[in-house]
Parts: sequence; C-alpha cells; structure tokens
Amino acid sequence: MTGTDDRIVVTDYIDPVTLLQRTSHAVAFAPGTLPPMALRRIAEAGRLSPSLYNTQPVRFVVIRDRSAYEKLRTGCNTSRDTFVKARKLFATMNRRLNNPTFVAGLERQIKGDVLPVHGYAIVPLHDDRLTESVEAASCALMAMQLEATSLGLASAFCSWTRGLSFQKEMVAMLGVPEGYKPFTSLIVGLPTHPLVTSEKQRRAFDDAVSWI
Repeated sequence: MTGTDDRIVVTDYIDPVTLLQRTSHAVAFAPGTLPPMALRRIAEAGRLSPSLYNTQPVRFVVIRDRSAYEKLRTGCNTSRDTFVKARKLFATMNRRLNNPTFVAGLERQIKGDVLPVHGYAIVPLHDDRLTESVEAASCALMAMQLEATSLGLASAFCSWTRGLSFQKEMVAMLGVPEGYKPFTSLIVGLPTHPLVTSEKQRRAFDDAVSWI
C-alpha cells in the first residue's frame, strides 16, 4: 500500500475468503498508533458499501481521540449494565430475552469492559426513518471489517453502542443527527500477534450450507 494523500494505491491483493478466515478478537488489541490513512480507508469502505435503491442511509463517526474513546467505553459499559439490570422487565415485552441461548450469550458479556482499552471506534449512524437502514449499516460493518483485516488490524463488533441512543451525553458526543440512531460499531486496533489464516471455531461447510 502506498500513498501520501487521499489517494491510496493497493499493491497487494488478498482474496475475500482468506480475509474472512483471518480471525482476531478485542482482547488481542495492542497499544500503539495505527498506520497512516488506516481509519480513513476503513471508513471509506463503509461509505462505499451497498444500500437498497442507493439511499445511503448510514453516516459514520470515527473516534480516534483517546479521551472521547474512553467516554465511549464508559457509555458502552453503562448501556450493558442498565440492560442487564432491567432485562427481566424487557423480557415481559420481548420473549426472546428469556431464550436460554440468548441468556447464555448475555452472560458471557456481563463482566469486564465492553470495549478494549487500546482501540479506535467507527460508529455507524443509521437513518431510522428508512426501513433499509439496518441492512445498509450491516453491509457497512462487514465491508469495514474486511478492510481492517486486509490492513492486518485486529477488529471486533460492539453491539452495545445501540443502547447509546438512550444516553443523551453519548448522543451529544457523537453528534447524532435527528432521525438517526447509533448502530453496532466496529472497534479496530493493532493486534498483539500478526493475523493468520485459521479455521478455528468455524462451522463446517456442510453444516452451514444447504443446497436446493
């Protein structure tokens, strides 16, 4: 990869399947600054991702300032803790919250910090007035994670940023426009070890794919 301004030239190609096989996790983030233009390239991948009728209902907030990132970490923890405390109340309105599989997944997330210490966040904001905005935001997340992986960076999704819609201070910090809501965010950073191709914990092809 070369380039000294907004124009980036990619000299090495990595096929998408190989990118998807490269795995990383939030706990594997290492301290340090990202390569120049990395965050711009990742956000650009999200911006260029497809949307129904090309409505482009997603905007992006890139958090690189360390103090702002720490506020986001605190906000995500608050979102999680508030949800956990009120889960039984929410479950009366949504039976899915009592599903044993859902509860087991929630139990894995109730300890420690939601976001890693050494990270940078890209928060998609989706236009809640458009029915296709959630799908568009999901496409943007996948495109951004593939781009982050192609750059050799660790990455992880954080769904707790959705709960920030209920925290006025977080919404104000992100500058969320009227009609928009925060979506599942992408956290990127330096990996503690180089990313390697791995099939670990992947569902077998014949188990995941059916043919008609």
